[in-house]
Amino acid sequence: MKPYKYILAAAALTLGVSLTGCNDDDDLIFPDVPETPTGDVKVVASSVVDGAVVNAADVETIYLNYDGIVSLNPAAHITLNGTSLWAETTDGGLLLHVELQPATAYTLDVPATAVIANKGNSYAQPFSVTFATASDASAADYLTTLSNPSASTQARKVYDFLLAQNGKRILSGAMANVNLNNDFADWVYGTGYAYPAVTGYDFININDSWIDYNDISAPLSQWNKNGLVNYMWHWQAPTDEAAYRAGDTSRYGFYAPGASEQSTEFDIREALKSGTWQNEFIINDIDKVAAVLRKLADAGVPVIWRPLHEAAGSYEYNNPWFWWGRYGEEATKELWKLMYDRLVNYHGLNNLIWVWTAQYSEGYEANMAGGYPGNEYVDIVGVDLYEDNNDAQPGAYQAALAMTGGKRMVALSETGALEMPADCIAKGANWSWFMLWYTYDIANKGLTTDDFGNTAELIRQVMQSPFVINREQMPSLK
Repeated sequence: MKPYKYILAAAALTLGVSLTGCNDDDDLIFPDVPETPTGDVKVVASSVVDGAVVNAADVETIYLNYDGIVSLNPAAHITLNGTSLWAETTDGGLLLHVELQPATAYTLDVPATAVIANKGNSYAQPFSVTFATASDASAADYLTTLSNPSASTQARKVYDFLLAQNGKRILSGAMANVNLNNDFADWVYGTGYAYPAVTGYDFININDSWIDYNDISAPLSQWNKNGLVNYMWHWQAPTDEAAYRAGDTSRYGFYAPGASEQSTEFDIREALKSGTWQNEFIINDIDKVAAVLRKLADAGVPVIWRPLHEAAGSYEYNNPWFWWGRYGEEATKELWKLMYDRLVNYHGLNNLIWVWTAQYSEGYEANMAGGYPGNEYVDIVGVDLYEDNNDAQPGAYQAALAMTGGKRMVALSETGALEMPADCIAKGANWSWFMLWYTYDIANKGLTTDDFGNTAELIRQVMQSPFVINREQMPSLK
C-alpha cells in the first residue's frame, strides 16, 4: 500500500471530499468508517427511472438529485451490476459515469454508507434503480389496427394499450382451472403479492352440463377490476356420428389418435365440407361459444380470443396433437377462417382480439410460418413454451415476429418455468404478456411451488419486477 494514498483518503473522508480522479486504486485501502446514522436526506429524482428501457448509446451518465447537500464516502462503492462506478458530486446531487451495453438488464445500487449528508453527521438513505437497455434490433413496424375494422371501442383500447407497452413492460397472466373460476389467480396473488393482469379461461367443457359457461361472473370480475380476459378452447369433438347424435361426451376428445387416451377420430377435412355431420357439429359448437362471447360483448368485455392452439403439435412439426391439426396446416387455416367469418361476420362479435398460437423449435421456422393464417385474420401471435429454464427465449420471439413480417405483437401465450422479465426486455424478447399455466387445485393443496418448479420466491420476483404490469397497475380500458 502507498502511505500517501492512505493519508489522502483519510483526509478526504474527514473533510467530506470525494476522490474520483485516482486511476491507480487497485491497491488503495480505505479505513473503516465510524458508525454514523442514516438521516433523512434522500434521492428525489433520477435521470433513469425504475423499470425504464433506454438506448445504451444515449446514456453516458446517470444523475441522482438529492434533497440535501451530499458528498461521497470513498470507503464505500456505488455499483452498477456489482461493478464500481466513477462518481462525482454536482450541484444538488451525484453524477455517475456509465458505459452501457445493448440488451442488458442493470441494477444501480447506492448503499447506505456511500453518500454522506448533513456535513458528515449522517449518511443519505440508500437508493437503487433497475432498468434495461434495448436490443440493437430495429423496432417492429406493428399494424396499429385490429383485423376486424368494426372492432369495439374496448377491444381497440386493449390493443392500443398493448401496443403502447410493447418493449417496455410485459403483462402478467395466469390460466384458470378448467372449472371456470379465479382460484389460480387468487393463488398467484397470495404467492406473488399481485393479481395477474390477464386471466385465461377455457371452453374445454362447453358440451358438458357441469359448467355453466353462461355464468360470466369470473371473467366479469376480472374485467371490472381492470384486468384483461383471455379465452382459449380445448375443442372436444365426437369420435363418430353416433356419439354426436347421442350427445355422448364420454366419446368426445380433442387429441388426435395416438396422442392420448382422450382422443377422437373426428376428421377436420369432412368438417370443412358443407352438408356433413362433422360440419354441422363445428357450426353448432361455434354458435355455442358465440352465445357466451355475446354475453361478454353485451357486458362491454373485450376478449383476447385464442382458439385452435398448438395446431402443429410436435415442435418438430411431425406429430400433431389435436384433431384440428391432424391433417395439415391448410385444413387448420381453413377452419380458422371459417371460425373467424362465423364469429365476426355472422354473429357480429366485435369484442374479439384474435390470437394465433404457433409452435417454435430452432430450425423449423419455415414450418412455423407456413401454418400462419395471415395478418388479416390475426391480431396477435402467441407462442406456447414449456422450457426447463428461465431464459427469455428470444429465438422463439423473433421467429414469431418474423412470421408476421414484423406487423403483429407476440405473446407468451402459455409458459411453465417463468421467464425473467428484465432479461426478456433486455434481449429484445418483447412478449406482450406471459400466461402461466395452472397447477391443478394448488390452493387447496397448500403448495407454494407449482408443477413447473416456480417457487414462491421466484413468482414474487417476477410479479414484482418493474418490467411487469399486474392488474393493480392496469388502467381502466372500458
